[in-house]
Amino acid sequence: MSSLRNWLFRSIHGRLLLTLCVGLSVLMAAMFVGLDYNIDKRIYRRLDEDLLQRARGIVALLETPPADVAMARLQTLHPAYAGGGHTEFLQVWDAGGKTLLVSGSNAAGRLTPPGQVPANHPLFYDLALPDNHHGRAAALQLLFPGTDRPAMIAVAEEREHVDRFERGVHVALLGGVLGTALSAALLAIVTVRRGLRPLLTFGAAARQPNEALQLPPQQLPQELIPFAEALNDALAQLQAGMERERRFSRDVAHELRTPLAEMRSAVELAQRDSVSPARLDGVNQAIDRMQRCIDSLLAVSSYESGLAVPELEPMNLVPLIRRAASADPRVQAQLPVEAWVQSDPALLERIIDNLMLNAMEYAPAGDAVQVVLARQAGAWTLRIGNAAPDLNESDLAHLGQRFWRKSPAREANRHGGLGLALAGTLANVLSLRLSFQLSDGLLWATLDAMPDIDSIALTEM
Repeated sequence: MSSLRNWLFRSIHGRLLLTLCVGLSVLMAAMFVGLDYNIDKRIYRRLDEDLLQRARGIVALLETPPADVAMARLQTLHPAYAGGGHTEFLQVWDAGGKTLLVSGSNAAGRLTPPGQVPANHPLFYDLALPDNHHGRAAALQLLFPGTDRPAMIAVAEEREHVDRFERGVHVALLGGVLGTALSAALLAIVTVRRGLRPLLTFGAAARQPNEALQLPPQQLPQELIPFAEALNDALAQLQAGMERERRFSRDVAHELRTPLAEMRSAVELAQRDSVSPARLDGVNQAIDRMQRCIDSLLAVSSYESGLAVPELEPMNLVPLIRRAASADPRVQAQLPVEAWVQSDPALLERIIDNLMLNAMEYAPAGDAVQVVLARQAGAWTLRIGNAAPDLNESDLAHLGQRFWRKSPAREANRHGGLGLALAGTLANVLSLRLSFQLSDGLLWATLDAMPDIDSIALTEM
């Protein structure tokens, strides 16, 4: 339900469809009410006009004396008033409300109007006819010859045929409005989809740009061309910046290799000729850190630029982890007998070595480093934990950034600040997930989504 709500209110597609469908529904409802009202009004206006014309004709006839002769003539001309039918009815009252004349069809005299009849205007009203059918009546005042007080006449007609016609009009009108609304809704859906298709194409092209990281503006609608051009400019600048960074890292690393080799040779010669060669051990350690830093820069640059690709093959994780854990007696490992995966042994070994080295480096003296390898949902998950009293939740976002340390003044003794960055890059190359969590003062580095070989075989089958 929440996904549908998000689609309706947060997506352009959903909002357009919702607005069009609701708007068309309100418009169709208003159209139905308006048409129904006007059609009903015209139908009953026509009925009232017929009743009024008939009443005035009868008034002109009855005003010719004597009235009973006029009534007999009327019933001769219009047999429906004589009785036996139930379509036309007539009744006349004097000024005191006494019935003077009734048609044979209205022997019970049941055409009494609900109110006073105006002197110069007819009164139209609905009533139950003597035969208990629904009817419509028109009442007028008339003046008989020789009288000074006006009498009143009511002419009625059965309206059930009009009601049937009205219901038929209602059904036809409702069917037409519903059909129109449904057609308009389908048209709105098709129109919105066709209208948004260029945006969807644009989004797909933006998610999967070509090798030059460029979108094809000539294949897009005119309205989207400025966005494509702006995005192309931004992509070009981003690509140029990334290429400059990779080229700088690669060039620096290549240029520093030779001076480092010369420094190492000079230190080794100095140690051989020195009376106290142990004093130069610190220099050798510094050179080793610089060498590892340069090698890491070259590896990150190669894999990020796509110059190096992984070579997948079956491998057992357990010996690799045991070898990495053997460098420090503080490591407490919970490992299965074997764990076979399809991966690049060299890259995976480098990831695990860097994670283990980072945990050993930053774990306080005397604290254990926890290593857990477990199988979950057909994949292996490796978790490496060490105590990290100085870290908090806000620091987790920085883990994996190049050269980041919690304390800028702290020196790394065994690596150059690129271990986690290289591990993250290589994990992406192998389509693995590397994440960090803090739990009860322990920093856990989790490497998961390493499919078991048995799961891969079942998937391929």
